[in-house]
Amino acid sequence: MSETTIGILACVGLFICVVDCFLWMWGGRSGNWKRRYIGSTVQSIGLNALSLILGTWVWQYAASFIPEMISRCLGYGGDTTIEKIIRRSVFAAGSLMVGVLLAYGLAFSGKAITLLICQAVAAVVSVILGVRNPLPAAVEEVFVCISLKYINYGYIFVALT
Repeated sequence: MSETTIGILACVGLFICVVDCFLWMWGGRSGNWKRRYIGSTVQSIGLNALSLILGTWVWQYAASFIPEMISRCLGYGGDTTIEKIIRRSVFAAGSLMVGVLLAYGLAFSGKAITLLICQAVAAVVSVILGVRNPLPAAVEEVFVCISLKYINYGYIFVALT
């Protein structure tokens, strides 16, 4: 597969994440089901479809739908700072479980572990953004979604290198 084709597929993954970011933000305004069920379905189908196209699909990619949806059902708001930190941390850990499952599909290879570490850093950043909230909520939700979810697409490309 040419590098251009691989780059195009990476951009397709980014586009899928952008669609999910919109659903994530929209579901934060009204109707959490958009973020929880439609967004998680979009991400899971996109990840699996791209991995099939790349020829890197493993069963753990299909199984990632479950923790993806569950993580989105975890509440992450709060009235006090400590409550926000705890709930955001549980939410970020739930989202990180998707990465753990994807890394497991790659037998926790060195490259998969590197991605997982990057994803853990993104999870910490999502907690900070959520607790400090320096941006309007709709913008912060887009940043949290893209930072937590786009790294998942990296796993499907690991086997190509």
